[in-house]
Amino acid sequence: MYRPLMQDQGTADHLAQLGPILYACAAHVIEGSFEKTDICLRQIKRLASIVDGPLQRLSLITADSLARRLLCPIQGFAGALIHPSDYFEQPILQTARCNHAELSPYISTGFVTINRAILEAVEDEKVTVYKIQVVHIIDLSCSTSHPRQWLNLLRDFHGRKGGPPEVRLTVVHDDKDFLATMWRLLSEEADMLNIPFQFNSMIGRLETLEFRNLRDTLNVKYGEAIAISCSLQMHRLLAVDDNLSYSGIGQLQKMANIARLKQMASSGYSPVSTLSPQCQTPKLLASFLNAIHAFKPNIMLVMEQDADHNALLFCDRFVEALNYYAALFDSFHAVAAGNPRRADERTRVERMILGEEIKNILVCEGVHRHERHERLRQWATHMDRSGFEHVPLSFDAIRKARQNLMSFGLDERNGKVESDCLLLCWGSTHLYSISAWRPHQGSTSGSRDHMDVQPQAIKHLRSL
Repeated sequence: MYRPLMQDQGTADHLAQLGPILYACAAHVIEGSFEKTDICLRQIKRLASIVDGPLQRLSLITADSLARRLLCPIQGFAGALIHPSDYFEQPILQTARCNHAELSPYISTGFVTINRAILEAVEDEKVTVYKIQVVHIIDLSCSTSHPRQWLNLLRDFHGRKGGPPEVRLTVVHDDKDFLATMWRLLSEEADMLNIPFQFNSMIGRLETLEFRNLRDTLNVKYGEAIAISCSLQMHRLLAVDDNLSYSGIGQLQKMANIARLKQMASSGYSPVSTLSPQCQTPKLLASFLNAIHAFKPNIMLVMEQDADHNALLFCDRFVEALNYYAALFDSFHAVAAGNPRRADERTRVERMILGEEIKNILVCEGVHRHERHERLRQWATHMDRSGFEHVPLSFDAIRKARQNLMSFGLDERNGKVESDCLLLCWGSTHLYSISAWRPHQGSTSGSRDHMDVQPQAIKHLRSL
């Protein structure tokens, strides 16, 4: 598991104990042993209280999730996790979301990369002698949306040779006050820059949209250049009813979970995940991608957590999540170091954003498990099956991404290019992927699961 590099010997010894105890605690939870779980939880709390470090804070959040999972057979998985907006006040939750976008070098770099790719994809949509061309940007990032991304894009359009197009922006979000603030900020900026601008808002989340009538829902008009931005949301469309807890197969999985976790608890070894992509694209995701395909967008930008958090076996998810979030917490700790204001923001993000992701991954099952993060190669499979082809990110987009990472004190090695996609990393751990897509030239909308072809996107991304 990922460990900070700089620790005194005493702290390092305590950190070395945390991993095996977390594994043991997870095994006791699956066994249903309240007594043994309680002993482990007390040990975790004691070790995590010695110093305030990223792994210690992650351990407390993980321990809380394990305790909740132990109670799930009593409460039922449906009651295991409620949406954070139901117990965090909406203004506080929205502040945490904004803190996440502003504090994270990865979210910020995603904005920069996506904006550059959009500018290049609609390069021909400029002012002409006869009319102003229309660029319709559809922001499906929901809780990750931030006005700063689109303020910067308006400024980029303003400075473009040949003049800006008319810009239409449609934003899907679950907070009407946030949407009202975004509309005001962007409208004022567009007026100042003399850019024709329309703002369309839709209250909701990606998974609640009506995909069968998505063109009308998003007010897409014929003749527009269309660019779609979807950051950290598409994985929510992977949710399926895969809860086998009470079946014979589920009992075998329970035994496998316990055996592997106990082995890791005794050895302290974290095995590499051996997960494979899903055999079929879930119906909800396929329906969404088919609806998007029908628009024939100029480009679709996808940013996702690059992790294997969609395994059926709990132990696979547990090990992968512990490694992934240890690296993510450590990177946030480094960015916020030495700045008390940033430390408060980091705490809010860890609790309300990242903590809720961890809780959903570890506590929930079946349709209630929404945080189903997958690797870039798996997204390539889903996109190809729905008739999309990969669009290489340009040298300029990659250059701007690396410059943005360096502005946070990181170096360009935190942005790794593989097969013309961008992987954002902390050390050797992949954290996020950014990729670009468009409908296959000459293709029609609809899933390609029935076609006996070698997916082009898979061949392009085979090295990942």
